[in-house]
Amino acid sequence: MRIVISAVPQPPEHLVTLDVTFDSIRLAWNSTGGSTAMAPARSYVVQYRRNGSADDYAELPASNPEILVDGLSPRTAYEFRVLSVNDVGRSLSAASVVVTTADSGQSC
Repeated sequence: MRIVISAVPQPPEHLVTLDVTFDSIRLAWNSTGGSTAMAPARSYVVQYRRNGSADDYAELPASNPEILVDGLSPRTAYEFRVLSVNDVGRSLSAASVVVTTADSGQSC
């Protein structure tokens, strides 16, 4: 008899900023935490909102551990967090990061 245990994946680790422009932010994370043998991650969800806002998070799907979030406002701080997703459900969110977009026409 074979017993299969299903669980939500672990959250991704080490969310970092790769590139910042006036209207976009490129993020990457380590999928190790989200791809354990018992509960592998199949995809990710990136959630973001203006830092300090009480608004709901906007969500973007990601199939790889890197994403470009564009259409943002210049000189604005955004809070980002990432969740791992598998057939059972979503992980808790990993630690969030706050990133501020550049002045119009500049990149960091």
